[in-house]
Amino acid sequence: MTGKSAALDAVRSLEKDAKPFPTRQVYTIPDFVFFSHGKHAQADVKCDACHGNVGAADVITPAVKMSMMWCVNCHKASRAPITCNLCHELSQ
Repeated sequence: MTGKSAALDAVRSLEKDAKPFPTRQVYTIPDFVFFSHGKHAQADVKCDACHGNVGAADVITPAVKMSMMWCVNCHKASRAPITCNLCHELSQ
C-alpha cells in the first residue's frame, strides 16, 4: 500500500509490538455474524475491496452497502467458501 495519508503513515510506522491505537468502527454487522479482518488479510483481500481507496483517505468511511448478499457475491467472485457456518454459528 503506497497511499499518501497521514493516518496510514502513522499505522505503518508502528512497531510490531506496538500497543493498539484508537480506531473507529466503519461498518456495523449483526451480533450473529462473525467477521475476521485477519482471515481476509491472509487471503490477500485488499482494504479497498470494502473500504474504498484507503491510501488516499485520512478518515475511512463506508464504501459499499454491507449486506449478506454483498459478502456472498464477493466470496463467489473470488471462489471463497460460502458455507453458512463460515460467518454464522449454527445452533445444535
